[in-house]
Amino acid sequence: MTPLSLETVRSIALSTLNLRHRQLNETTTLQDAGVDSLATLDLVFAIEGHYGIKIGPADIANMRSLRDLAACVDRLLGQEELCHEA
Repeated sequence: MTPLSLETVRSIALSTLNLRHRQLNETTTLQDAGVDSLATLDLVFAIEGHYGIKIGPADIANMRSLRDLAACVDRLLGQEELCHEA
């Protein structure tokens, strides 16, 4: 994953989920940050809108952290070969 995609995904997550910086870093699980499944979908929709991509159900099911999400974004944008798997 690129540092730029990770920082962008983190910024979108913080604003979409109304979290503070210290509540969510690249390895914190979304569950540990208190993000439920509906909020995760809101985050996915925000990421899709920002990047103009479609994140599939399998990627969403494997998404545990911002690192996972940024890796999937990079893959979908052709910057990485495989989505990071938990």
